[in-house]
Amino acid sequence: MITRNASFLTRIGGVEHKLDEGYKKDNGVFYTDPIMVWLILQQLPISRDDIIVDPCCGTGSFLLVAKKLGCANVFGADKDSYALEQCKESAGIHNVVCMDTLGNAADAILSSLSLEDKVDFVVGNPPYAPIAENVTLNTDDLGFRNQVRLFGNNLFVAALVRAFQLAKEEGIISYIIPKNFLHVSSYSKFRKEILEHKTIISIVDIGAYFKEVRGEQIVITLKNRAPQRDHRIIFKKFDGKEFIPTTKVLQEFYTDEVVIFYSDEDHTIYQRLSTMYRNLGNFCAGNIRRGRSRSDTAISGKDLRKFGYKNKALPQKGKKVFLQNIYSTEAGIIGAFGGDYEASETITVITSGNENMCHYILGLIHSRLCNFFLYKYCYNNSKLTMHTDAKYLAKIPFVAANDSDISRVVKVVKDLEDAEYLSIRWFQLVETLNILIYSIYGLNKQEITYVDSETKRIQSRRWMKETVWKNDE
Repeated sequence: MITRNASFLTRIGGVEHKLDEGYKKDNGVFYTDPIMVWLILQQLPISRDDIIVDPCCGTGSFLLVAKKLGCANVFGADKDSYALEQCKESAGIHNVVCMDTLGNAADAILSSLSLEDKVDFVVGNPPYAPIAENVTLNTDDLGFRNQVRLFGNNLFVAALVRAFQLAKEEGIISYIIPKNFLHVSSYSKFRKEILEHKTIISIVDIGAYFKEVRGEQIVITLKNRAPQRDHRIIFKKFDGKEFIPTTKVLQEFYTDEVVIFYSDEDHTIYQRLSTMYRNLGNFCAGNIRRGRSRSDTAISGKDLRKFGYKNKALPQKGKKVFLQNIYSTEAGIIGAFGGDYEASETITVITSGNENMCHYILGLIHSRLCNFFLYKYCYNNSKLTMHTDAKYLAKIPFVAANDSDISRVVKVVKDLEDAEYLSIRWFQLVETLNILIYSIYGLNKQEITYVDSETKRIQSRRWMKETVWKNDE
């Protein structure tokens, strides 16, 4: 094994910059920083004689780093002939072929690489792009095409399916893929297939590592066999320099969505909240949806502030809660009592039975606990802007509290509506609300301290007045 060498890694990185940026973006191709490649390969149990293939190798950074790590058998393929020329000339890798590995069967790929058997490791950063009119799978294999469509119809899905075909039994696949693979509903069948029939060795959250790519990414490493009953997935996060292990979770804990846990506390709190209480979706039973009004007087997202409106009076009657449909981790939920106002499509509307229940729901979802739950478990620790759509809000644990607790929350929310926005009094009421919600959900002191500290780390200091903050450092 070699140590990280800055000049060597910088030299590899210079190769890909010769390629046309427009071409890469249009085809979902974003080449990988060699330092990231080094981190990915360092965590794999590769020996000198193992066979390593990158089926979408581009300029060959995975292959060259693998070679420098002491691997003797590195092979690659890519349909971009110019990228392959750079791989051969600048990186000095010659075991590569110009080939569309998503359009050709695994046997044909192995044969083109002069490989007689399936391989030990499949690594790389496959393209990500929805398969549609301008992005296609150039294959006559209807079985493969249908499987990719069933599993999510994206190029990275096709690449993962192909990787499982290229790897031998017990072989390892390590790919950079979109983070939303872990929770977006269109990939549900593929997740279930992987959870049941493949061993997830580790998942590394690398965040928005590729600045040109919309969304965040993970490094997922899998073994091409079914998991043993006691197998635990290792979770890690990228801190800008290294992959830091965070926690381990039994693979059988997951049946569909894979929630990333940054600590054992994250896992414990999630288990308790998600198993002890029903969720908001059960309580509201289909009454969470986008606004539809196109009226000039309809409320839009920019009209809202927390517990009120910027330039409109609060309604006195009605059965609706309005939330900004755009959610940022820095601000958290921004919503108000919607009453009988109309809402535009930039508003998420929660309809409930009466005004008191609307105010109770408004108090719950503005709390630090519910914002913590949304960020950590619904948005999977994403730091990018998300949407307060029904599929996320519906997961929030909902406590159908007793009349006394509901009345206390409603009173605090109404006091917040009347208080001067962002005044000391307003922040004191917010703190009172948080204490009430913690009590209603039955959190202990240790859990409260953890949720407070995590929310403080994530959200903007604008929402945390030092004079009223209870757990300041």
